[in-house]
Formats: sequence, structure tokens, C-alpha cells
Amino acid sequence: MTRIYLVQHGKTYPKEVDPERRLSEEGVRETESVARKARALEVKVREIWHSGKTRARMTAEIFSEYLGVDELIEKENLAPLDDPRPIYEELMNIDYDVMVVGHLPHLSKLLSMLLHVDTEVLRFNYSHLLALEREESGKFLIIWYIPP
Repeated sequence: MTRIYLVQHGKTYPKEVDPERRLSEEGVRETESVARKARALEVKVREIWHSGKTRARMTAEIFSEYLGVDELIEKENLAPLDDPRPIYEELMNIDYDVMVVGHLPHLSKLLSMLLHVDTEVLRFNYSHLLALEREESGKFLIIWYIPP
């Protein structure tokens, strides 16, 4: 069974304080907390995909460190306002476990597509981790969710 893990990036400094929007100290702590829980659940992924934004890369790096993942891949089509269809199509055609670190509203739209529903089914929050598993039918189901 293929698993997809969706993560919203951690909390950042305000744009006025840090134009790059790096993770704040709180954002790092919360992301590390969730990454430790994921490690305790023995989450194994081949790759961690992230957007080109600093906050997503930093979040991906923390998960990579805790989960022992070497393949961090900066992907197009993961920015906040990007169309989620290209990532959805890629996820539907892989046969290995992957983590996707992104932004709102993109992640919410991607989740709705993976679940084949027309409404928002979850309000992601900073550093939260959602696990989905693909059934034989090809449809994904939520199997668990971890907040900080």
C-alpha cells in the first residue's frame, strides 16, 4: 500500500521581520515535535518533496533529519496558489511512499483531489502531518493525523 504524507510548513517569522519567511523558533520546535512522533510511528518515505519557498525547504529538512531521508526534492507546482493537478497526477502514478511539504490553500485542494471529494475536508495548520494510504481502488483514505 502506497502512503502519502502531507505536511504544512512550520510557523514563520512575519514577512516584515524576515522577507524569506524562515521558520521561527516556535516553528522549528513544533516541526521537530511532529517529526519525532513520525519517527516513533516508523514513518518511512523514499523522498520528501517541497516547494521552492524557504519555509517548506526548512520543514522538509527537519523531517529528513528525523526520518533519515536523503532524497529532498524541490518540486514545481507546490506553491500556495499553484494548481494541485500536476502533483495529484504524479502522486497517483507512484508506487512508493512520499512526503509532500507545502502550503495552503494548495495542500487542502490536493487533499480533496486525493480523497475524490469536492469540499475542503481538513484545515491544515502549521507543522501538522497527515497520513493517507491508497486502497486497491486507487482512492486514498486518511489513516492518521498528527498536530504538534
